[in-house]
Amino acid sequence: MKYLTLRLPRQTKLALIALGITGILVIVLLGYNVLHQIQDVPIKPNLLKMISAIVTDTFTNHIVWELVLNALVMFSVTVFGKNIIQQVKLYRKWNWYANAYSDLAILDSVVGKFKHEKIRFVVLNEPKMIAMTIGFLKPKIVLSSYVIERFDENELEAIIYHELYHYKSRHPLQLFILNIVADCLAFLPVVKELVQHYKVWMELLADRYSIKHMGSELPISHVLIALLKNEQLKNQAFGVHFANEAINYRLMQLIEPNKKISIPLFNWRKMTSSLIMLQVMLLIFIYSCV
Repeated sequence: MKYLTLRLPRQTKLALIALGITGILVIVLLGYNVLHQIQDVPIKPNLLKMISAIVTDTFTNHIVWELVLNALVMFSVTVFGKNIIQQVKLYRKWNWYANAYSDLAILDSVVGKFKHEKIRFVVLNEPKMIAMTIGFLKPKIVLSSYVIERFDENELEAIIYHELYHYKSRHPLQLFILNIVADCLAFLPVVKELVQHYKVWMELLADRYSIKHMGSELPISHVLIALLKNEQLKNQAFGVHFANEAINYRLMQLIEPNKKISIPLFNWRKMTSSLIMLQVMLLIFIYSCV
C-alpha cells in the first residue's frame, strides 16, 4: 500500500494555503472599502439616523463600480448570517433528536474497546443508517442501532476508526468554516471547487486511518459495498457523514491501493472566472479607495 499515507498531497496543501490567502485578500478589499465609505458619513448621536446616512451614502454617493463592491459586501454578510442562523437551528434540532432517541444500553457495548481513546459516543435507537461525526468544539461520534446490528464486529470497528479520524482532526469544525467561506465567496466559484477537493481527501484519509488500524482494507471495503447495494444516505449539515460524494474515489483507493489517486483541484473555467472577478475587484479598489 505504497500510497496510503495519512498526509495530504502537496498540491492539496498548496491549494488550502491559496484558499486562505484569497479569503484574507477579499476580506481586506471589501473591509477597507466599507471603512473608506463610512469615513464619508458624519457621526450622528442617533444610531438609526447614522445607519440611514450610511445606507444613503453607500447607494447614492458613489460611482457604479463602487456599488459592485458594496453589493458583494451585502451578499457576503447576508450569506454569513444565514449560515449562522441555520447552524443554530440544526444544533437545537440535533439536541432534541439526540435526547429523544439516545440508547445508553447499546452505548455500553460499543464504547468498550475504545475506552482508552476517551471518545464521546452517541448511539441512537434508530432503524436508519447513521454513522457520522458531529460537533465543533466537543465532537461526538454518532452511530445508530441499525449500524451496530447491520455490520459485524470488524466492520463496525472499521466504521468507528473512520469516524475517529474525523473526530481527532476536528473535521466538523473545518467543514463548517470552509462551507461558510465557499458560500460567502460564491462570486469566486473556484473556492467551492477547492473546498470540495479537500472534502474528498478528508474521506480518503479517514479510510486510510481505518485500514491502518484494522490491518486490512477488507472490513471498510465490505461496508462501502454494502452501502452501495442497500443504503441511501443523506449528508447532515452539522456533521461529517460516513458516506458522501467521495464514494467513487474511496472505492478506487480500496480496489487499487498501490495506485496513486489523482483528484482534480478545480475546473479551469471556474478558475478563470474567479481570477477575472478578483482582478475586477482589485481594480475597483485601487481606483476608488487608494
